[in-house]
Amino acid sequence: MAFRFASIARRSFTRNYSSATTKQAGKAFPEENFDSKIWRNTALAVIAGVAWYRIDQHITELGEEKHPFTKWIEYHMSTSAEKDQQTTEALEQASRLAEYKLISQDAQRAPIYRMRYPESFERASPRGLITGQQADLSNITVRRD
Repeated sequence: MAFRFASIARRSFTRNYSSATTKQAGKAFPEENFDSKIWRNTALAVIAGVAWYRIDQHITELGEEKHPFTKWIEYHMSTSAEKDQQTTEALEQASRLAEYKLISQDAQRAPIYRMRYPESFERASPRGLITGQQADLSNITVRRD
C-alpha cells in the first residue's frame, strides 16, 4: 500500500516538474537575472533617502526654529493642562471606587428576626382550621437556638 502511494507521488512530481531536456516541460519559469524592477526601485529609494537627509539637515541648520514635523506633532498633541485634568479626573474616579469598595466590604447581612415563641406553631387546634387559610407545616422543623 505504501509502495503504491510512493509511486503515485513520484509520478505526479515528474509530471509537474520535468527536466528541461524533454519536449514537454511542465511549467515555464522566468529567467532569473539582475534586470528586474526591484534593483531600480531600491536605487531610487536610496537616492530619495539621501536627498531627504540633506534637505532635513538644511532645514534644521537655518536657525533656532523647530523642525516642521516637530511643529506638526506639537500642534496635534494635547497640552499638559489637559493631561493634568484627565489625570485628576481618573484619580477622583479611582478614589470614589475605593470608597465604594470599602463600604461594600464592610456591609453586613440584614439580621434574621426569629420568633420569640416558636412553640406557638404547635398550639393550634387541628379541628378549627378554615379551608384555604392554613398551609401544611408538617415537614417544618423549628430551630430552637
